[in-house]
Amino acid sequence: MTDTFVSNPSFFKLDATLKKLRNYWQKTFDAQQKDITVDQWLLIENLYKHKKTTHNELARNTSKDITTISRIIELLVKKGLVRREVDSLDRRKVYLQLTPEGVEKYKDVKAVVYDMRKVGWKHLSEKDYEELTRILDTIYNNIP
Repeated sequence: MTDTFVSNPSFFKLDATLKKLRNYWQKTFDAQQKDITVDQWLLIENLYKHKKTTHNELARNTSKDITTISRIIELLVKKGLVRREVDSLDRRKVYLQLTPEGVEKYKDVKAVVYDMRKVGWKHLSEKDYEELTRILDTIYNNIP
């Protein structure tokens, strides 16, 4: 690996692209009055896919720290989108799941998210997607 490779602005581009995407998503959510943040959406989407999960599993699945997860979950509980359920055998274990209102929120926002993803993937092929995913997975797995 050369110094040119390491000093290449690719990581800056990756960070700038992520920020631009998050800003675009949030502006779209706000413009369509979805009453949700990008981070809240990521948790709702994950809870929809996994149905019932713990704070730790949610943190692992979303690559967010437990403090951030707890803060976002608290907001989602107050909005009536998520409920907590204490495990009957181990009272220290708390499960999170979407309420019926949370499922409706997921369904309402999902189409908007899919449309935004299409905007980002315009002019890219399935092969481009596979290659980008492979590269991002490699970078992610290289970091300790």
